[in-house]
Amino acid sequence: MKKSVLIIGLIALPPQSASAEWVRASGSYIFPPVMTEAEACQQAETRARADAVRQVTGETLSSEEAMRCTEQGDEAECARNSTVWTMVGGDIRSIRDRKVETMVEVETFRKCVVSFEADVHVAEGRPDPNFDVGVALNNTVYRDGENLNVTLKPSQPMAVQIFQWLPYEKGDTQVGRIFPNQFDAADRIAKSVTIPTEAGAKRYDLKVSFPSGQPSSRKMVDEYLMVVATKKPMALRDSYSLDDFNRVVAEIPQGDRRIVRRLYNIVRGTE
Repeated sequence: MKKSVLIIGLIALPPQSASAEWVRASGSYIFPPVMTEAEACQQAETRARADAVRQVTGETLSSEEAMRCTEQGDEAECARNSTVWTMVGGDIRSIRDRKVETMVEVETFRKCVVSFEADVHVAEGRPDPNFDVGVALNNTVYRDGENLNVTLKPSQPMAVQIFQWLPYEKGDTQVGRIFPNQFDAADRIAKSVTIPTEAGAKRYDLKVSFPSGQPSSRKMVDEYLMVVATKKPMALRDSYSLDDFNRVVAEIPQGDRRIVRRLYNIVRGTE
């Protein structure tokens, strides 16, 4: 699996009952003549899906993420990725009454609007405010080859797993676990700890690398870490597609888990 955070040095989750709700959602995307209508409408549908999940879960783009997107070079791409990431925790099982409209917005720009009813599934229960974890990275912008460290501050003993989402990847290489790993197996924490742990740091580093295959004009990319904290250990796989990861997270009862995400950027190195 291709990872931009390199570790240098599987059992499926048991199903849980979840609640479902049909909601009406819509999303729009304004696009220039150089963009195809199909591509623009795909972006609009992504926003509509995020809108559907947001109505049920209440998940929104944080102010920190919005600021990071504004600061990064490719603001539109970062905003799109952050919108997609808000869907974690809710699973759209079915869509009906889908409508697509394209209209002139202003001068040569057009707008695609996608609307539908979505069957959104979320985990049972309510979040436990006493079960939380603080997550801090050692930086928010990294250069190619720099080390990434993650500091976790739990409110109580918990099992933790750290996943990385690579928006530019496809299929089951989109989301991959970087902790615990073969060099650092301490997946339960009771006090503040930095990953790699003190013992693990003697065996490996988490190094950031700018992904290959990106257009030469792109000088910065955005990636995301997702910390999955649970009251009991969960047998999650090493890698997922983003849709599959969403479904797995949506099956964990809300009172038994806390999901925290962090956006960071990688700057292309000089050649």
